[in-house]
Amino acid sequence: MGRSLQIVCLFCLFIFSYDKVSAQSINNIGQNPTELVADDLKVFPNPTTDYIQISNSTNIKKVVIYNMFGKEVKSYFHYANALHDVSEIKAGMYIVKMLDEKNKVVKSVKLNKTYSGV
Repeated sequence: MGRSLQIVCLFCLFIFSYDKVSAQSINNIGQNPTELVADDLKVFPNPTTDYIQISNSTNIKKVVIYNMFGKEVKSYFHYANALHDVSEIKAGMYIVKMLDEKNKVVKSVKLNKTYSGV
């Protein structure tokens, strides 16, 4: 029997075997309410030109947008149903991180910012 390596992350478990090429992913280990809320968070519209909104965001207190190099481009204090202006951000791909009251990242998503024509 081959040796195996287990790596546990927040939402998954990967099992690698040294004897044969295989990988297994087991999702939703020990679901808790925070995980379920994170699954419901959506950033829309995406792609966008002028603004973003976050659905089901009652636990989100801050939204931070990073470029693909990891540099912070914009941040907002968040409240339910808030519209966040992204019209001044250049067209491109970005990462939107949603943080809770403890500044813990609840969810990260890719955002496609398109040219607004202004």
